[in-house]
Amino acid sequence: MHARLNSSVLCLVIPSSIALCGCGSESSSNNGGSGGAAAGGATASGGTTMTAGGVTATGGFTSTTGGMSSGGTTSAGGSPTGGVTAAGGSNPITGGTTSAGGAIVTGGTTSVGGGTEAGGTTVSGGRSSGGRSGRGGATATGGTTATGGGTTATGGTTAAGGSTADGGSTAAGGSTETGGTTSQGGGGSDQDGPCDIYAAANTPCVAAYAMSRVLLKSYTGPLYQVRKGGSWNKSSGMSGGTFQDIGSKDGYADSATQDSFCSGGTCTVSVLYDQSGKKNDLKAAPGGCYTGTASEPDSEGSATKKSFNINGHKVYALYMDAHNGYRNNACTGIPTKNTDDSVYVVADGTHAGAACCWDFGNMWPDNCNQHTMNPIFFGTGYWGSGAGSGPWFMGDFEGGVWAGGNGGSNQNNPNNPSMKVEFAFGILSTSSGQYAIKAGDVKSGDLKTAYDGASPKQWDKGGAVALGIGGDNSNSSFGTFYEGALLTGRPSDETDTAVFKNVQAAGYGK
Repeated sequence: MHARLNSSVLCLVIPSSIALCGCGSESSSNNGGSGGAAAGGATASGGTTMTAGGVTATGGFTSTTGGMSSGGTTSAGGSPTGGVTAAGGSNPITGGTTSAGGAIVTGGTTSVGGGTEAGGTTVSGGRSSGGRSGRGGATATGGTTATGGGTTATGGTTAAGGSTADGGSTAAGGSTETGGTTSQGGGGSDQDGPCDIYAAANTPCVAAYAMSRVLLKSYTGPLYQVRKGGSWNKSSGMSGGTFQDIGSKDGYADSATQDSFCSGGTCTVSVLYDQSGKKNDLKAAPGGCYTGTASEPDSEGSATKKSFNINGHKVYALYMDAHNGYRNNACTGIPTKNTDDSVYVVADGTHAGAACCWDFGNMWPDNCNQHTMNPIFFGTGYWGSGAGSGPWFMGDFEGGVWAGGNGGSNQNNPNNPSMKVEFAFGILSTSSGQYAIKAGDVKSGDLKTAYDGASPKQWDKGGAVALGIGGDNSNSSFGTFYEGALLTGRPSDETDTAVFKNVQAAGYGK
């Protein structure tokens, strides 16, 4: 989403550099200069310069003197000028090599047994009474070690010498992939995840992503894919490099495979695989209808900058700077129009931006801002606010970001807690004429309802999914993603609480 100006309301927001905007209007403006790295070595204000991975977006706000970009201007009359369009060149990611014909893994891997469900999950007070019976899990057949350089993917899928992009395949979202991909399946999990709980409550996940763990225990595919040695330019987005799928072991991301593959180079996250079974995978987003860096294709976030432990397992987060963003405009099963839906996310409250817009959720597939949408927003921004200094989980409904209430988006909601914690959990649920925001600290405490009441708009959902950007590709904010999912229907309070407890029990930070 992007800031809008009402003839009677003017907002002034001053993060580390100057950014001016209008709020709650029908007139669009630039959202300030937090996007990318300025040419000549200066970093645009509000963003974070990636030092150990990720893509430094170029072509952003260019400082002609080598100083810091001011991040957009506002005319003396209060009408935003639309910001400054980048004039810089390309700043490629260096250090990778292009695979000619794909990476060949020798030897193969035999999966032992698969994961077995232990009786399913019964949600007390949810929409399903009695829970879902376990199906016994999926047992891999063991696979066969290919002769001549093939590889057996975990779970019994044989890759024939790696998957080679045939002349470069254009990823959904505009990034051109070259080189080969080494596949690595997953092993599923013997523990219920959030999507098992939602399924038992008849509100199943329709898009589910995680850098950390398996969210649906029957899922045995890779969690995400990393790109080594790629580059970005403002015309075609991401390109080049070699690729490695990262699967799971014992239900958690296989960081050892990532460490081995990324050694000596720079790795970004090229794909977030959908664990729901709908194949709504996320790749770097294409440019949007808004001005400045939002009109350019997005770059990929770092796969290596933030590591942490979850239940004794080292894993990585998706660390996103300004100009990093992901999108899928051709999704299956995502609710549209006025259909009930919900989204949850786990993010880092110590790395959250103050610009537009680090969102996750349901958007329109036109990369523009002509409709109402309902992704969850995490940050501070120009609009609503909660208790303390933030960041807060809020609803980005286009034309504003709401911390609660059904009036203007610039309302303060003292019941919306500040979530400056390393593992912050948030939920946004929407139903006809209603919405609810919930938040909690994954490491301690209970899930709190920040707002549950009337909505400021009638829903007009588009059925696309995006992460780290607004509906029109406004990409000036930043954040860190651990896991999250979209689901169809609005779960009960008991189901939401059960999912929150599941995330707490997963062992984040332990």
